[in-house]
Amino acid sequence: MAENRSLFKFKQFSLHHGNPGLKISTEACLFGAWASLKARGNCLDIGTGSGLIASMLAQANPSCTVKALEIHPGVANVASENFKNSPFQNRLFAIETNVLTFNPEEKFDFICSNPPFFTNHLAAADEAKHMAIHADYLSPAELAVSIDRLLTKEGEFAVLYPAEVLALFEQSLQDKGLYINEWIYIHSTPNSPVLRVMASGSRGEITPLKSRIYIKNDQGQYSPEFTELLRPYYIIFPS
Repeated sequence: MAENRSLFKFKQFSLHHGNPGLKISTEACLFGAWASLKARGNCLDIGTGSGLIASMLAQANPSCTVKALEIHPGVANVASENFKNSPFQNRLFAIETNVLTFNPEEKFDFICSNPPFFTNHLAAADEAKHMAIHADYLSPAELAVSIDRLLTKEGEFAVLYPAEVLALFEQSLQDKGLYINEWIYIHSTPNSPVLRVMASGSRGEITPLKSRIYIKNDQGQYSPEFTELLRPYYIIFPS
């Protein structure tokens, strides 16, 4: 591991993150906790980074196996090393590959992704960080195509996007007969703008659900909703 790489300790596992790649973010942790409530069976995490979301899925669902794809070799190695040290190592598989050319033998019951989303944005100096944040490495349309190709007939998917990029993703989904059935708008506080949107869907169109979650309240304390979702993972929240 790189000397200045950070270690994020959760209740049941720890992850080295950053250098190369992005560091773990609060909204990614929130998304992982929420997505874990939906995961089942054979799972796929597209763009796993350090392996955060895959690890959360594995902790929450003892019957799940998770294949975690990462395009950048150095970042894929970080995920692989994290998985080797995980209590869920027998159900976590880091794969260095581009999802656009990934050709597994079986399709997936659940697919999740915290994908890159920047467009027309200045390049990051670090190659791994650039690949993690720029949509030219996985556009919303390409992610939609990949989900359609890899999802089982009855499967479900979940993504984390900024609101404006999610709208582009949804347009591409509809061309494939896929639908978003739930939106959760993430705000840092009740008076802050939308930070990200967690969305889930399937091949079936149902009456959509829309809600909001605030990471912290006006007093700067973690909200009850955030606390309950992250309680199984964050050390600061007693069980």
